[in-house]
Amino acid sequence: MNARVDVVGEELYRSSLEIIRASQEHEQKGGVEVTETGEPQLNKLEPLSEEDKSTIRFNAFGTAAGFFVNGYMYDISIVLLTMFSDIFPSVANDNTLQSAIGVSMLYGVMFGLLAFGFIADYFGRKKGLIMCSCLVLLGNIIGVAMNGTTHVGLMWMMCIALGVAGLGMGGEYTCNVPNVMEDSEQLNTATRGRRVAMLVMCLEVIGNYAPFAVQLLLVGVACRHSYLGVASNCNWNVVARLSFGIATIPVITVLIFRTKMKDSLMFKKDQQRRGRRYDGLDLFVILRHFLPRTVGTVIMWFLIDWINYSQGTFGALILQTVIGVSLFKSIWISLAEGAAWLMWLPFLAAFVVDKLGRRKTEMLGWMWLASTQIINTGFFWQLKAKPIAWIIWSTFVGGFQYFVFIPVYLVPAEAFPTRIRATMYGISSALGKMGGIVGTTTFPTIWLRWSGGVTKTNEGLRKTMWFYGGMEYLALIICTFFVPEYSHRSLVGEDTRFIELRRRHCARFAQKCGVTSEDLTREDLQQYNLKTLIRKLFFASKEDYSEYRRIYIASLCHSEKLLNLAHIEYVANLPVDYKDLTLFSSLVLKYRLGKAGYHKFAENSEAMGFYDSTTEMEMFDENRNSKVVDDIAPQVLDDEKRS
Repeated sequence: MNARVDVVGEELYRSSLEIIRASQEHEQKGGVEVTETGEPQLNKLEPLSEEDKSTIRFNAFGTAAGFFVNGYMYDISIVLLTMFSDIFPSVANDNTLQSAIGVSMLYGVMFGLLAFGFIADYFGRKKGLIMCSCLVLLGNIIGVAMNGTTHVGLMWMMCIALGVAGLGMGGEYTCNVPNVMEDSEQLNTATRGRRVAMLVMCLEVIGNYAPFAVQLLLVGVACRHSYLGVASNCNWNVVARLSFGIATIPVITVLIFRTKMKDSLMFKKDQQRRGRRYDGLDLFVILRHFLPRTVGTVIMWFLIDWINYSQGTFGALILQTVIGVSLFKSIWISLAEGAAWLMWLPFLAAFVVDKLGRRKTEMLGWMWLASTQIINTGFFWQLKAKPIAWIIWSTFVGGFQYFVFIPVYLVPAEAFPTRIRATMYGISSALGKMGGIVGTTTFPTIWLRWSGGVTKTNEGLRKTMWFYGGMEYLALIICTFFVPEYSHRSLVGEDTRFIELRRRHCARFAQKCGVTSEDLTREDLQQYNLKTLIRKLFFASKEDYSEYRRIYIASLCHSEKLLNLAHIEYVANLPVDYKDLTLFSSLVLKYRLGKAGYHKFAENSEAMGFYDSTTEMEMFDENRNSKVVDDIAPQVLDDEKRS
């Protein structure tokens, strides 16, 4: 019996490597598909039915429409902020109110990301999307109805409207991007990034310029000759209220479509496996194996949002300060910039993101942004003297931010498994949105401080631009080391690696905590949970905590189908080598393990993504193989077998 288990166990673990080595032969026979990088696509979901394909197409349309609305709402306040600064000099000199208008939506987005990330993973993507559209609609209604005893009070009500809409916009990311990413995985792993970028980032960029087109007409009617600091008798009510009112039309349309969208097949399959339950294993695996990639996703989003939102929110004010144009002309210039560069560069970035890879595409974007920013700052006075030169060059500089944005949007939706994809996407993006809040809040203060503290000057703006150039070079360095590379990698395989990490760490915890056969057969295991475990850690005696922890680990073993001690011991001795695909971790591992050790580590990590535990579980099934289990002596695999 012992010899049988030993041989089967070794074959189980080594089967993945054998399949990988033979992948080219299988491809010639039509047995295995291989990506452009040579990685076999073994863990595919079932073939799509016509109904599934129809659902994926419908989801794609709903995603595109939703992010078009998101883009519109993001930039709805830029012209309004500039207009209020034109009409009310007190607003032009009130950094607090300016910052509030700029960041109120970002606060809503940040909290929406955190809340709807959990909602999307726990209750489902579709339910979260319907709630998101309702919140965006409510925010627009408040914007149309905004009022106050003074114009300052009215603008604070507009901040509330932007914040409520922002809650729904934040949920748009966490409910929609994971869903469309999982749909795209079903269609083609090799072009997954391009498809998601087209439906998400590219449509959002088009939406970014929609309010300028709408507000250009409104300003042309109500505020044609409004200049900075001049009380121009502008009918700002028409511009402000109709800006929100017109947006309700696409929002209602999207809400109707949301009722017919469906959760992705990957999400449904994962939820059938786990139900609506999270446990300590999820938290442990994230903290133990996912921190380097989390650093990359969070800091990259933090820095690009800092730069984009601060310069975007105050873009029209910068333009008026540098070259002195009217509100009407500043909107024309923004639309011309979009037509010239900004509306098609996202599509270019979307086409190269799969070929270059996520990390290289983002590195290209940061290098371009940093270098052109420094050039722009160095030739500040020469460009200022030629307004058309300033407009052309600043447009050229800003367009390449999408080579950063597209990987920033993609990586968090690929780097985490389906079980926690929306939650971790929400955390990464929410902490990133803090960058937009910090940047937008501090930008007018930094500009004023470096201008001498009286009025905002061109010299102060130039010093601020030097600071931003340095921040972009810092981002390039962090991107190189901490952004993981997920191009052409199967998300289903990544799910398998996560599941295996859970099982193997669970078995190791069971051995460490001394789980017994009696613990594994208790009938009350479902009553033990992480919340109570944490409470006992802080408020119970050491003995009570240890007792509860042991039985809690036994309940986790039961959920992972580790039903007897022999099976636990076998799984505990399987390796937990996990390569997180960041350059930083690779360099650290090569230094610690050496070339040969690192190669073995990477091989183990890849094999875990193709590990099939079905035969293993059948071998240790105490119902069908109780005699075999009774005869099995505890076995510890040697180093050669674990490799």
